[in-house]
Amino acid sequence: MERMAADRIVAINVDVQNDFLPGGALAVTRGDEVIKPLNDINEYVRSHGGSVVFTGDQHPVTTPHFETWPVHCVAGTEGAALSKVLTVLPEDTIIRKGTGQTDGYSAFEGSTADGRSLESIVTPHGNERVVVLMGGLATDYCVLNSALDALRIDQSDGSLQLLVLRDAVRGVNLQPHDSDEALRTMQEAGAVVIESEDIIRNERILA
Repeated sequence: MERMAADRIVAINVDVQNDFLPGGALAVTRGDEVIKPLNDINEYVRSHGGSVVFTGDQHPVTTPHFETWPVHCVAGTEGAALSKVLTVLPEDTIIRKGTGQTDGYSAFEGSTADGRSLESIVTPHGNERVVVLMGGLATDYCVLNSALDALRIDQSDGSLQLLVLRDAVRGVNLQPHDSDEALRTMQEAGAVVIESEDIIRNERILA
């Protein structure tokens, strides 16, 4: 990875919700393994003055989405809550998605309680250089779609680099190689796939 000095760092934690964790309604195999590296990277980002964002499905009771998937992450249920093992602080940002009649795979389809979009949070301004760190569930659906939308942001007035944390993502893998293909697609679109420890140990995104 080419070293990039960041003016601002944003960590995006995609859908680490109870229904996607072991024992949940739509459990991702070994999905709980993303929590420790995400907690570590979030602490790193906060300690360097960055922003931490958590996204989560908040589906209505009735939605075409449940024609494809088992009922999961219905708004107001325990299944829709973020994992209690995930460290979420009052100053962190929560993005709700999947609230309507669409699948809501991408975090960029959601918004905060006061109506802010994720795009408004991560878009560089002026000559600002923004590094986005992304992990969560699931590699082959919501992480993939969120990453591709991040890479579509207009960078004409600045620069945005997306780092996908290999050790902090897990996939559904309806087909055995879906996660590998998703990571390859993200790389081809411009993302860098990296281990979280490589960032924390070497501070490779800092000036």
